[in-house]
This record gives sequence, C-alpha cells and structure tokens, in this order.
Amino acid sequence: MLRRRLAYIIPSLTLVMTAMLFIACGGNGGPIQQEQLNAAPQVDRQLPLQEQVAEGAGLPLADGDAGSNLVTLRTPALAELGPGDEFTATLSVDLSDEVHQGVLRLMFDSLALQPVEVVPGAMLPSGMVRIADLDKPGFIPLAFTALPGGTDVAAGSGELFSIRFRLLKAGNEAGRISFISDNDFLQLRDRDGERLRFNLGTEAGGSDVK
Repeated sequence: MLRRRLAYIIPSLTLVMTAMLFIACGGNGGPIQQEQLNAAPQVDRQLPLQEQVAEGAGLPLADGDAGSNLVTLRTPALAELGPGDEFTATLSVDLSDEVHQGVLRLMFDSLALQPVEVVPGAMLPSGMVRIADLDKPGFIPLAFTALPGGTDVAAGSGELFSIRFRLLKAGNEAGRISFISDNDFLQLRDRDGERLRFNLGTEAGGSDVK
C-alpha cells in the first residue's frame, strides 16, 4: 500500500529511470527534494529528447502503433455522492508491449476531492520501484520502474494502481479526475529506454462507493 509522501530513489537506477521519477514527483517544474538529489547517480550522458505534442493533438506519442497499448482511468459517477463518501478510481492497462518504466499524472479538484491512499495493482511486479505522492495540490504523480535485471510489466491486461478519494463537497462531475494534458508527465518506456506509444481512455459510472 502506498500512502502519503511516498517518494524515494534507488541509487542503482539508470539516468533515464531517475529522471522519469524526478518528472513524476518533482511537482510542476518545482525543485526536487534534496534527498532525491543526493541519491541520484552521477553520470555524464544526456537524456533523450522528448517528443512534444501540439495543443489539441492526441496524447502521448512515441514510436509504434498507438492502438496496441491503452491506459484507462475508471471512476464512479460522482453526482449522487455526498460529502465524506469515499470512492476508488483505477488505472488499468491493456498492453501488447512489455513496459520497463512509466510516469502518469492525474488531475483533480482539490476543493472537491481529497486523495486518501494509492494501492499498486496486480500488473506491477512486487520488485518494482513504485512512487505516488498524495500531497501535491490538485494532482497525483505516479511512477514505476523495474530495477536493473528486474521484471518488467508484462504484456496483457490488468490494474496498475487504484486511488481512493474522499469527497469534500456534494458530488460534482465537473470535479472529475482526469489525465494531465502534457505528455512529459505521461510516459511508458521499454527496457531500452524508448518511449512506447499508447492511447488514453476514460470510463465513468462505476459503483465503487464506500
């Protein structure tokens, strides 16, 4: 179970792994925490250039067939919920490629919703580094990476993360959780560090309410 302020870097991570986790948990371009900087490996290689997505274009992009990989955000209907109700949003994948590391970011209305906990799903091998930070205002950065020699996320379908939220005011569909519209914070990579192309999907109207 991943709880609040879970952020850590393993010194043996490669530069690309470390940079991706920095992207995930460094806020909106803000400073990286000092303990993360101290743990980062010292290397001279430059990071690969990131592809940029034009405003209004599909997110994200990389080589390959976008239709072969899918990341889906599923949420229940919020309109009938009351203050104090809790519900679960899930991030699921349908993959044709193995995934070595990934960064995802969810946006939400912090006046209407409070994240409670993040739980890793069955698609993430137990030996993976998994990061979630529930203390960011209005967004949740998520990241995962296999360690050198470790197991990747296998091709197939299943759950990456489930995120429990508490409703702070009467249910409002306008405050629905969504993916960030910036592909720097939406990345999947293979074992060679190459970006994998994938589509984003959203499904609403489930009934998981506590």
